[in-house]
Amino acid sequence: MIGIIYFTIITFILATTIVVLNNYLFKRKTKVDRILEVLPGYNCGACGFGSCRGMSEELIKNKDVMNKCKLIKNKEEILKILEEN
Repeated sequence: MIGIIYFTIITFILATTIVVLNNYLFKRKTKVDRILEVLPGYNCGACGFGSCRGMSEELIKNKDVMNKCKLIKNKEEILKILEEN
């Protein structure tokens, strides 16, 4: 019985360590995430999209959508992100 408890504790510790290391080592930001950081983040829907994430996903396809957002201030920074490979 005590062996099962030790095994469970060791397994939990190893699984937690693997998850933490995976998130730490392999967390890469996509273009959508980087654009989302620059957008205002109000999720107001004034642009016609349900949220800023929806707009950032559409910006990848069509950069002219940027003019729909009334609150955006860093257009140059978004264009710089969109031009990166």
